[in-house]
Amino acid sequence: MKRILIIDDVRDRAAWLKTSLELAEYDVVGVLAWEQVDERSIQAALADVIIVDANAPGRDTLEQISLMSTTLEKPVVVLGGQTDQHSIRVAMRAGVSAYVSHTLQGEDLSGIIQVATARFAEHQRLRDELKEAKSQLVERKLVDKAKSILMADHGYTEPDAYKRMRSMAMSKGKRMAEIAEAIILAKELCTDRG
Repeated sequence: MKRILIIDDVRDRAAWLKTSLELAEYDVVGVLAWEQVDERSIQAALADVIIVDANAPGRDTLEQISLMSTTLEKPVVVLGGQTDQHSIRVAMRAGVSAYVSHTLQGEDLSGIIQVATARFAEHQRLRDELKEAKSQLVERKLVDKAKSILMADHGYTEPDAYKRMRSMAMSKGKRMAEIAEAIILAKELCTDRG
């Protein structure tokens, strides 16, 4: 059962949404007005999904939504959003997982929450893959730089420099990137002294 946090300034709409979600067997862990929203109040709710009203007057709603989606890593469903393409694109860039601009019925909620959760998980997976790819690229550059240092300073061939680094990484229980960083730092120390 998914735990849902509702953020809506309109009490009647929030009450209808809460009742509809509970009828669909969701656990509504809280109903907040926008003035009550901060990182701590959202974390305290321990929600799996956050459903927000996009028509909050006088608030930078998208900034708050972005915080919820990225910092707290929660899927966010926006209800009552604008129908123009620009608003939708801005909301999606802010990290919204589902954006509903039409009037919705109680029976629509389950499908919307399932789509939002799946979309959020996919977005998170892609973000993790990108982060991993960037990390591997940084590590590869470090290893290449360290190999170049070993080749220039000790006359190793590229395969020999790599083998020596790999052998040291295995014997010390370190990653190749850590050995590469040590070689680069040692070279910088020698260069600074000379």
